[in-house]
Amino acid sequence: MTDPCRDQELTELAALYALEALGDDAQRQFTRSLETASASTREEVAAFQDVVQELAFSGPAIAPPASLKARLMARIAQEPQEAAEATGFTFVRSKGVAWQELAPGLSMKVLFHDAAAARTTMLLKLAPGGTLIGHRHPQVEEFYVLEGSCVCAGEFLQAGDYHRAEADTIHPVTSSEQGCLALVMTSSKNEPIR
Repeated sequence: MTDPCRDQELTELAALYALEALGDDAQRQFTRSLETASASTREEVAAFQDVVQELAFSGPAIAPPASLKARLMARIAQEPQEAAEATGFTFVRSKGVAWQELAPGLSMKVLFHDAAAARTTMLLKLAPGGTLIGHRHPQVEEFYVLEGSCVCAGEFLQAGDYHRAEADTIHPVTSSEQGCLALVMTSSKNEPIR
């Protein structure tokens, strides 16, 4: 059974929740509260989330510089890799790898690069308003949102959401209104789409 007073409180906070403006603890509490909210309250929250998703497309698209892929691949190749010890384990310390700015609003931190398999595991950070250029995948790409939110392949993703793009697929521009931190496992041979 739903609590009408609690539903009213959730409805009043729905817009802030959709904008992820409540703060981490309040966001989590709101998400838990939605599980017992009325259907109409959940629908209202979903409507606000739809509006927030559309906001991502309301601004003009800003194309990254044409040299982005070349700079990205050069930086990946220069990134030192810790040799796997005899145990077969590789450890990367958070302070041991610097963020690299790829374009305004777009940074990466390479965690591992397998040159033989042309695979890279990285943290990708989109600043508020940041974009990642569209690209073709020669191999599978996996994308897990750790913090914030983004619009990827037309879908709104937030912390905890996972996306997989199969080989030979094309991602349109990925954007983030509020900022996003994602763990990405992808090919180092992705082809930018202009």
